Amino acid sequence: MSSHVFHILAQKGSTVITVRADDPVVSVASTLAQHNIGGAPVLGPDEHLIGMVSEKGIVHALSQRGADISTLTAKDIMTKDIPTATPDDSIYDIACRMTYSRNRHIPVLENGKLVGLVSIGDIVKLRAENAEQESRELQNYVTGKDHAAVQPPHEAPPTQCGKKQS
Repeated sequence: MSSHVFHILAQKGSTVITVRADDPVVSVASTLAQHNIGGAPVLGPDEHLIGMVSEKGIVHALSQRGADISTLTAKDIMTKDIPTATPDDSIYDIACRMTYSRNRHIPVLENGKLVGLVSIGDIVKLRAENAEQESRELQNYVTGKDHAAVQPPHEAPPTQCGKKQS
């Protein structure tokens, strides 16, 4: 079974912590820390996605500007060229986009509107859950649990169309 972005959004919900383009970097850092997240989409005045800020971006700005970082805004440090996804995109495709773009977060857009955010942690969690479920199913199949290859002797075998003989 191929998993899609909407599977992740169904589990985690579509609430997305966002920041504004003119939010001070110190405020952005506080938002990330308060919500225990590594990145947030940046919205412009029209509520449309214009970029992403991340812990990595804040650390990079700090290394370049030092104490002067307090004069910067989210717009100054955000990544503008970011990959996006739709709810129907496959998890495999999203993982590839993250790998090639070196981003750990991908905003999910539907009709141009931000409807979710997928992180690398979300993908790892879903893949681990899928692997665990597949392992259980294979173990049950091999051990015969919940899979009867022959009818148990106390039941009459079904006849055509699933009707039992009397």
